[in-house]
Amino acid sequence: MKKIYLVWIKYEGDQEDRIRGAALNWERAERMALNLELLLRSQGKDPEVGVKSMLHGKIALDSNHHESRWSKENFEVSE
Repeated sequence: MKKIYLVWIKYEGDQEDRIRGAALNWERAERMALNLELLLRSQGKDPEVGVKSMLHGKIALDSNHHESRWSKENFEVSE
């Protein structure tokens, strides 16, 4: 099965991640998450952003059912 990468945000007080996008590779997903954060900050919002991976074609019964989950602090740094 192929992994997909979901871009999530989480506002203070949220119990679950809010999925805002999907990508087929982690590099694009991380870039999407950072772009989303920049856009939301320009609107005066300050959510936590990140990426989590799931297997294509697999149903998640709860928000904790994922392969990997990481936040901005864990993103790869490319310079």
